[in-house]
Amino acid sequence: MTVAAADRPASDSKPIGLCLDCNYPLWGLSTPRCPECGREFDPLDPASMNMGRELTATAKWVLGPIRWPVSFMTWAALAFALWSARLPGGQVRASISLFILIGLGALWLGWPVLRVLVAREYGWPTSLLMRGQKQRVAVGLSLALASIAIVYGWPLRAALWISKPAMGHLAADTIQDQQRNWQDNRRVGLFYAKRIVQTPDKKGMRFTVEEAANGAYRAGFAYLPAVDPSRVGWSKKSYRYLGGGWWAWREEG
Repeated sequence: MTVAAADRPASDSKPIGLCLDCNYPLWGLSTPRCPECGREFDPLDPASMNMGRELTATAKWVLGPIRWPVSFMTWAALAFALWSARLPGGQVRASISLFILIGLGALWLGWPVLRVLVAREYGWPTSLLMRGQKQRVAVGLSLALASIAIVYGWPLRAALWISKPAMGHLAADTIQDQQRNWQDNRRVGLFYAKRIVQTPDKKGMRFTVEEAANGAYRAGFAYLPAVDPSRVGWSKKSYRYLGGGWWAWREEG
């Protein structure tokens, strides 16, 4: 709420500044506290007031603090993207989700620049611009690094490194089981293995960890220790060698 000039007492001097929260003109006050919103200020410290012109609602939003729902949703989106990118199908890397993640990173990294421009336009004290700046840059850099990690497949390799001991036990059990060519679904490290089967030659095995609801898309891992990856001509889109006899595979029907 802003007091009009015609309503000011003639004996009052000009306002020494505006309240940073509500734009109330700070003059003629017995205590250094905004009577409108209760925010404290120091008459001798220009940084505790808005010494420029009145802020619009949009400008206050740009210059204001980061609200916890915004931070929570951003970190949740980042975590979900990395968790989904651990799967061998490469769906996140090939979908619009990656571009959304990149866009969010650019937005967070560009936000401090926008704040500086708006602050200059409205005469906002530059000392207040540091509030939340480090958090904005940290979130932006985290989103950028997550995007790079997804492009290069680092979440998949990290999940594979964590899950390899359990996957190795599953492979050994499946190959040694000559009585049947399947086992029950089970948790294997960071993956949930389904459709566990031996290869026809009984020297390897494979299982599914990702599939579409309609069954038109599947992806998983195959353990093929007898296959030389340098001598096979499999499409890299369908099979990708991960080392140690393990392959990531995907198929679309």
